[in-house]
Amino acid sequence: MDIQQSLGYLLNTCARCIKRKLDIEIKHYNITTSQWAVLKLLFKENRLSQAEIAEKTNMDRATCGTIIDKLISKELVQKELCENDRRSYIVKILPGTFEIINEVSILAEDVNQVALDGLSDSDIDNLHNYLITIINNLDRKDM
Repeated sequence: MDIQQSLGYLLNTCARCIKRKLDIEIKHYNITTSQWAVLKLLFKENRLSQAEIAEKTNMDRATCGTIIDKLISKELVQKELCENDRRSYIVKILPGTFEIINEVSILAEDVNQVALDGLSDSDIDNLHNYLITIINNLDRKDM
């Protein structure tokens, strides 16, 4: 099988193309797609620990910590000591960040629409289900 026929190659290329397009679209906001993923998660589930953010975004903790530090330096989020565990910090969105999140959400949705152009609603549902299955297959703990 040629590399261009490989599932891993195709998925990786697809992800890189979507990331590249979104990076271009959000450059004006001075954030990266990785920072966007953290902001979007915090928008949905505000007040998470670094460990929770890393787990929910499928990042390692060190990378996640670097991203959070960059978002803090950009004054988009803040950390505060966890009330239950003084060794842990809770990350939360700062009020001025909500407008950026709303605007970037529209851009991200537009990029997704461009990526899915030409696919029917049924195709999109199937693709979504197939990708979830692949992720679950590879994320099994018994492997």
